[in-house]
Amino acid sequence: MLLGLSLCGALLCVKNRTRRKDGCYLLISFLVLAGVSAIRYDVGYDYSYIYAPAYESYLQDTTGEVFANHRFEPGFKLLIKVLMMFSRNYHMLFVVTSIITVALVMLYYWLYSPNPFISVFLFVVLSQLYCSMDFIRQMIAASIAMFAFPMLKRRNIWGSIGYFAIVILAATFHKSALLLIPFFFINLIPSNKFVLAAYAAVTVAIYFNTERIVDFVTRYWYSGYSLNSQHMKVGFVPHFAIALGIIFLIIFFSSNLLKEQGKHSYLYVNYAFFTFFFAFMGTRHSILDRLSMPFAMLTPVALAAVVHGLSIKLKEQPMAANVKRYANKYSMALAGVLALIVFGGLAIHHYALYMDGHGVSRYRVIFAQPFYKEYVEQLKAEKENAQYIIDGEEPIEQPEDIEENYRRSPHPTVLPIRLPYRSYPNPSLRTEAQQRLP
Repeated sequence: MLLGLSLCGALLCVKNRTRRKDGCYLLISFLVLAGVSAIRYDVGYDYSYIYAPAYESYLQDTTGEVFANHRFEPGFKLLIKVLMMFSRNYHMLFVVTSIITVALVMLYYWLYSPNPFISVFLFVVLSQLYCSMDFIRQMIAASIAMFAFPMLKRRNIWGSIGYFAIVILAATFHKSALLLIPFFFINLIPSNKFVLAAYAAVTVAIYFNTERIVDFVTRYWYSGYSLNSQHMKVGFVPHFAIALGIIFLIIFFSSNLLKEQGKHSYLYVNYAFFTFFFAFMGTRHSILDRLSMPFAMLTPVALAAVVHGLSIKLKEQPMAANVKRYANKYSMALAGVLALIVFGGLAIHHYALYMDGHGVSRYRVIFAQPFYKEYVEQLKAEKENAQYIIDGEEPIEQPEDIEENYRRSPHPTVLPIRLPYRSYPNPSLRTEAQQRLP
């Protein structure tokens, strides 16, 4: 998939780029990435641990009590309610959320990325696509919150109103988007080496005193997590934080190039720093890494802007005496940044799939699973007014037990998850099957 998108991008976006070619590439990317995400089956740890069971519980909620008391944010609950009007197949939730997330990201790249090819490439290799298959609500919120960034750059009353309105809309899907409200005021401080030195000092001080942050996070955003859970006690390996630290340094040292593309483009530096900050804190408590998402979504656009700035510098014509030195300086810088993006990106992508922190390596599609075949047969049976499953008949067995996979896993820090849910055509069998789940 990645190779195919890269080839398509090379054909459409590298030479003689036009808005039309960019649009064609982003449309193809949307169809491929949204399609891969939409037809997945039991891919992403939260698929069967949170979202499929939640959809089932909403289907069985005749009093409205589940809807009123469920921990989901109101925007996401409303989305489920709307979907239930059209389908009782819980997989439709994954189809629609995949389309929403990828469509918002591709739209943002179309509007604001100076190089969509690089942005889409980084969207995949930095595991943002895989996050959207796992942390569904948070990725929808982060995709919406991306559109607050251009409002932040306006520096006027309408820009401020637009910023807060978008953040509040994003927060209706996941409360972590509210983190962007205090950062509105932090981003009013221009980035320079002294400000960033102060940020670094605060980062070191906080890193060894994270207990209060964890307590605050679990109280207001991730209340479903216990302080004794593995997400609190175990941190991530530092590889991803190191990669994001390198990205921050690239963006920081390219800040002059970014300012030439807009006087408020220094905000990319701030976003890159806070992406690294929360990823770094995630090496102490893994749950803190998830707070980096609203900032990390801008990383593919920021790096595309760096490449675009270097490309512009190469096209400029300096004084004749400095042509060779000038060309060598920026051609080497451009080659170095592209090498880090491509080879570094592929390396971290390979490592992410090996560690499989989002449960996507064992990718399966819905069409190959018994549930989908049962569902299609059910539709045919209902059309013919025939009973599809006889009362008391045992349903087809579930796929291989995930806990058995956990015992064989080379990564014992990965939490096991429940077996996949299925919507049985016969309500009595659905209840019976749910009782057999661990």
